Amino acid sequence: MQTEEERRLVDARRRAGADCERWLGMLRRLREQFPENQVDNFSVHLAMGSHDGCYSGSLYLPKATGEHRHAIELRVSFLVPYYIVYSSRLVDDLEGIESKKSLHVTPPRAVTIFVHDTAYILPAWVGKLIKLVKPELVEPPSMEDKPTRQVISFELSPDEQPYAAGIAQEIEATWGYERMPPEVGNVVVPDVATNLRRLGEARLYDCLFSDAW
Repeated sequence: MQTEEERRLVDARRRAGADCERWLGMLRRLREQFPENQVDNFSVHLAMGSHDGCYSGSLYLPKATGEHRHAIELRVSFLVPYYIVYSSRLVDDLEGIESKKSLHVTPPRAVTIFVHDTAYILPAWVGKLIKLVKPELVEPPSMEDKPTRQVISFELSPDEQPYAAGIAQEIEATWGYERMPPEVGNVVVPDVATNLRRLGEARLYDCLFSDAW
C-alpha cells in the first residue's frame, strides 16, 4: 500500500512526463549545438510514474581505448530547483577480466571451424591440426560478456568541460536552476529508502534525482 508521500511522488513523475516540452526542446537545442554528438532522452518512463525524480539525458563522446561508453550525463530534478552534470564511462574491468580468465583454464573439448557460410563443431585435437594449416578457419577464443565497470566523476576532464558547460548553460537558461554540488548531493539521508537504496544508504542525489547510478 502506498504512503501519502509515495503517492505525491508518483503524481509528480506523471506530471513531469506529461509536461515535458521544455525538456524535449532543450534536448533539441543540444543536438543543434553539438551536431556530431548523439543526445538521448531517458525520461520516457516518467509518464508511468515508476521511478526517478528528474529528467535524464546523455550526450555521447568519442570512446578511448578500453572504453565501451563515454557520456556527459544530465539530470534536471522536477522536485527541487537543481540539476547535475557529470561524466560517465563504461570501461573494461581488468580485475574482472583476469578473474574470468581463471575460470577458463580447462582446455576446450571442441572448436568451431568455418568453411564458407557453414560452421562445423569438431574435437579440439582436430582443430589444432587445422589451425596449423588454415588458422583463419578456426574461430578465435571468445570473451563474451567481458566484465565492465562504470566510472562516474563530477570532476570533468578538459575534453569534457566544453560539453558540460554547454549543457549547464542550456539548463540554466531553460529552468533557471542551480547545479547541486557533490558535497551536498552526497549527503546521506538516514531515514529514507529508495527503490535501490536501503535505509542509511540513500543520498540526496538518490532522493532528488535518481538512485540508478
